Amino acid sequence: MNKNNPVYAIGDLQGCLESLEGLLEQIPGDAPLVFMGDLVNRGPQSLETLRRVKQLEESGRAKCLLGNHDLHLLACAAGHGTVHGKDTIGPILEAPDRDGLIDWLRRQKIAIYEDGALFVHAGVNPAWTLEDALRLAGEAEAGLSGKGWREYIDNMYGGEQWDPSLTGSARMRAIFNSFTRIRFVKPDGTLDFDTREGLKQAPAGLVPWFERRDRKLFSQLIVIGHWSMLGLMLRPNLIAIDTGCLWGGELTAIRMSDRRILTERCPLWCEPGRKKRQQESRAGSQAA
Repeated sequence: MNKNNPVYAIGDLQGCLESLEGLLEQIPGDAPLVFMGDLVNRGPQSLETLRRVKQLEESGRAKCLLGNHDLHLLACAAGHGTVHGKDTIGPILEAPDRDGLIDWLRRQKIAIYEDGALFVHAGVNPAWTLEDALRLAGEAEAGLSGKGWREYIDNMYGGEQWDPSLTGSARMRAIFNSFTRIRFVKPDGTLDFDTREGLKQAPAGLVPWFERRDRKLFSQLIVIGHWSMLGLMLRPNLIAIDTGCLWGGELTAIRMSDRRILTERCPLWCEPGRKKRQQESRAGSQAA
């Protein structure tokens, strides 16, 4: 890491612009940023947040990952998804600068490898090497950024498991699932996409993807967001920084050079599961 101007990774925003602006006030104005995905949705200012992050990226200061909520926005923009009751992406789809925002968003990253750290939204399939992960992320990025992107993400939703022989929509789903939805792995090695609880509440037999001793990237430092009920986690091979901004928790940034943590307390924007999430976030905050 560049100790003279270190990178700051920033957790899931989900449309919480107020929290982002407060956190940015704590970070040097020229510091490079990596946004961990889920830039939009469920928070009150998804449109304004997307515009702000776009400005930061286009200025050369920031890099951005795509999370599952960002992919949902792209699917809706392509005509393949439905805006749900709790979604706050409707104003983006109706904005006068909609086309520019969507074109910018679909050109963002699925994985970023920088200074020995791998940044992804949710995790990495345990079966993948670093070479596999970067190659498959590049494949998905090419599909999203190309002229046929609308056709590429048709039939995006589904619990597809990875197999190297997959083609077409099934392959696309498996890649997206492995980077943007993964949390737990079943004993037989298949990914579980239904369980959202924290480590202590998970059903018997499920193991967090990062605790699989047989995973190919066990020694690789991986930085994630996505899992708010995991809370802040700092391990030699894992940094998790989704600390429940949307749920009345905190928006977290980490300075990668020395793992200094910066936080911004956040308003409660979504009520369901608030107490459980906050309790699990506090319990999950740990260093190992």
